[in-house]
Amino acid sequence: MNDGKNRQRFKIILLYLLFLSPWIGKGAIEALQPAANSPLDWVDANFAPRSDYDMFSEQFGAADVIVISWPGCTIDNQNIDRFVHALRTQPCFFSEPAGQELANELGHETASSDTAVSTSNRRHWLFHRVVSGRELYRSFAQPKMGLSDDEARQRMAGSMLGPDGSTTAVVIAFNETGLRQRGRLVPLIRATATKFGGADYAQQHLAGPIMDGYAVDQASETTMSRFAPLSSIIVFCVCILCLDSFYAAGIVFGISCISQLIALAILHYCGGEMTALLIVLPPLIQVLAIAGGIHLFNYVIDAAHQTGKETAVVRALQIGWLPCVLSSATTAIGLGSLAVSGLAAVREFGMFAALGVVATVAVLLVLLPGLLAWRSIRMSDRDSPDRLRFIWTKLTNLQIEHANFICMVAAIGIIGLTIGVSRLQASVRIETLFGQQSRLMSDYVWLESNVGALVPIEAVVTIPKSSGYDTAQQLSLLRTIEQQLSHATHVEAVTSCLDFLPKLPPTAPAGSVEMVFQQSETAISNAGYLNSSDTANHWRLTAHVSALGDLNYGDILHEMQVSLNAEANPDIAQDYSIKLSGLMPLVHEIQSQLLSDLFASFLTAFVLIAVVMTIVQASFFAGILAMVPNVFPALALFGFLGWIDHPIDIGSIMTASVAMGIAVDDTLHFLTFFNSQIHAGSNRLQAVEAAYRHCGRAMLQTTLVCGTGLAIFALSDFVPTARFAWMMVALLTFAIIGDLLILPAILLSPLGVAFERKP
Repeated sequence: MNDGKNRQRFKIILLYLLFLSPWIGKGAIEALQPAANSPLDWVDANFAPRSDYDMFSEQFGAADVIVISWPGCTIDNQNIDRFVHALRTQPCFFSEPAGQELANELGHETASSDTAVSTSNRRHWLFHRVVSGRELYRSFAQPKMGLSDDEARQRMAGSMLGPDGSTTAVVIAFNETGLRQRGRLVPLIRATATKFGGADYAQQHLAGPIMDGYAVDQASETTMSRFAPLSSIIVFCVCILCLDSFYAAGIVFGISCISQLIALAILHYCGGEMTALLIVLPPLIQVLAIAGGIHLFNYVIDAAHQTGKETAVVRALQIGWLPCVLSSATTAIGLGSLAVSGLAAVREFGMFAALGVVATVAVLLVLLPGLLAWRSIRMSDRDSPDRLRFIWTKLTNLQIEHANFICMVAAIGIIGLTIGVSRLQASVRIETLFGQQSRLMSDYVWLESNVGALVPIEAVVTIPKSSGYDTAQQLSLLRTIEQQLSHATHVEAVTSCLDFLPKLPPTAPAGSVEMVFQQSETAISNAGYLNSSDTANHWRLTAHVSALGDLNYGDILHEMQVSLNAEANPDIAQDYSIKLSGLMPLVHEIQSQLLSDLFASFLTAFVLIAVVMTIVQASFFAGILAMVPNVFPALALFGFLGWIDHPIDIGSIMTASVAMGIAVDDTLHFLTFFNSQIHAGSNRLQAVEAAYRHCGRAMLQTTLVCGTGLAIFALSDFVPTARFAWMMVALLTFAIIGDLLILPAILLSPLGVAFERKP
């Protein structure tokens, strides 16, 4: 800034930034608009199990449903009929409600003839089907079904009829158009249940995939509106405390806010949406920007004490630009490694976070030195780099006496933790998304206790029409498969086309079976248990298992598949196929993908960052050694979680690579100063002690800022966000231990000879 041309360049950059600010602000605001969230939204069409699920949805309708019930929702309650009729006819449940306001839409006590929707307009209906337990019971209790009252209730038990033999539910299946409007439809369904079904709003219980996604949407909005501002306030206060200068803290914090806005604008203009996973992107960019600003500001403080205030900024930039660029590059690599994920949501987080980090370092290196040079900072005696000297002296003495022992303990610990990592398990079950005290979880508990199991596992039996099976043989096969499914562990009920057929004697002739089936075929198809094509019949059987409890769905699916395969006759197995499908196998594959992504992204980040470290250290051996304190945090946390059998979720898998990228920041700053001292003629002990004094304070400050800025999100109702927050805090704590304890021990041990290369 002492040069006229540089001053002019800086002013031009500020003008460009001011010129672009309307577009940056608009993009950031648009990016903050919440998007749909659910485990199904985490994968795209390129995910093979999703293709299987989409095929199932095309044949039988999507598994995107809401199950609603309440005290008094019984098979004898006529209000259920009014509620179901309203769901099928009220204009608000159609994609073109003729512009009527909500108050008008729900103002009709019943649907009259002029409000009923004709068949030609039914394509605009936002639901695929609406089924009530009361309707099912009445259809089963018809005289033509030949069932006693107990037999009719038995066909519904465990799925649509509770243990009391009376409490039931209404199942609302959404179509693709309805899914995009679930934020509007869920409150409408609640209001309709109150208006037409007589259900008290506070006593309504709703569950299912739609409610899972809706609850995630609500939690995301709450997290952004409640915790993001608090995080910024906390970060600013900690920043003032660390920098001991309101002006300097204001500059660093302001730059972090600009970086946030740019990162959000990039998200918007690149076509991204603010999913539940991306809500941690703005605070993450903010704390990373502040961490970089603190490191650079500490370079200014050191330069001011060494060469004077006049040249402090220039000297600090000369020394600090490379470690700042390298640390940002490694952080971007750690985040970008998530791009190898098979889950679309994780890939997007990694890509946009990496782009945000790159933009942040550019903003930081341009604005911070320019603004600090524009107006000089008052340096107080507290700014002396030696004010924490007693801490660094104690750490140095500890290293002198126990460096080899620390290295040995670290090596043994890493081996044990690696074994723990191999024991990790993943989960995307409802308990991993919401706390036990949430309304959604209490609704699941009530529904499972009073109505039936809520997790469907679908078996699709495909019988080609060329197979020669007549209707009686096909139904006999389905009956055998149904029995196999019902005997599987944890299966509480099985629903199939057989439930919609009249009671037939076991010895009924084939002709009678064919005639009875033809009379019921329409009902079976409408219920979604038969899809006939020109070439085959696709039969659906639904096994109902609990959504709660410590169930291993992978084991349940495996047991079912083995049982079904064993039932197939090897001589005629080619005549039909049995495939487990629907939502649960997809969720299980997502769980498997979580573990695969964790290892793949971590390994990718390790390899890429290790390449950078070997180049920076100009030595393969030194570069690999420098990775030890950066691998340690992830191994410590995930190894511990593996040993205690704590499952990880989609929020957890992102932390390992992110933490490695952040941990490398401090490692690079420490090694950069250590190497400069070695090149200046110091021995390793002197270089370590000098690196402690120069970098230690900034390392502690950045850990404090990052930790406190993210810790507030641990209070989020959305468990993956809360888990991401506390795991990041734990990883940052392990990272500072690795950089202040393990790294210096390596440098002072016999292994440290690899770092003594001099020019």
